[in-house]
Amino acid sequence: MPGIWCRDWNVASPLFTLKHGISLVLASGSPRRKEFLESWGIPFTCRPVAGEPDPVAGESAAAFVSRCAEYKLAHGQQGPCELVIAADTVVALDDKIMGKPCDENEALSMLMSLSGHVHQVMTATSISFPDKTVASTCSVCHVHMPDWDRETLRAYVATGESMDKAGAYAIQGKGAFLIDRIDGSWSTVVGLPVSWLARELAAKGMLYPAQSSC
Repeated sequence: MPGIWCRDWNVASPLFTLKHGISLVLASGSPRRKEFLESWGIPFTCRPVAGEPDPVAGESAAAFVSRCAEYKLAHGQQGPCELVIAADTVVALDDKIMGKPCDENEALSMLMSLSGHVHQVMTATSISFPDKTVASTCSVCHVHMPDWDRETLRAYVATGESMDKAGAYAIQGKGAFLIDRIDGSWSTVVGLPVSWLARELAAKGMLYPAQSSC
């Protein structure tokens, strides 16, 4: 199967280990999602899926992001003994999806819309196990952004960080100052609900604490 091999994180004390004989595939090229799995100390392959569906009229943000994750999973080219994880993240204000800005003007406009309001960040995750059973979730986090002045937001946009981020900001980067608080999982905002993921993999016998034998 084609893919990009991601090195074992080579930590002194890995957190988890995979079930013997199972290969883990991340159907995403997101650096943030890769970092989460790397921090666990387990080997995996990145196999990004090109393209994704467009929203349809009347579709909720939660339904759309779930459909995107399912699309990536379906196109992840699962092979024998492979465990495939797919995920997608959207930012929504009043259920209006806010994607990646096309230029600095659109980035500033997005941030001005979010400023002073509570918006939602939704990450849908789907797992296909080696036996072809599937587990899915849509994790929602409510994000509180204080009312920022236009010049501060313009200065942030000028850093360039907005341009490849849904909603035009990165909570794990320079944009951390923009957010007052979140209600929900921080990892959901970054792009992968790792607590849910770890529990699902452990429940299926795919993931073990590193000091346990499997």
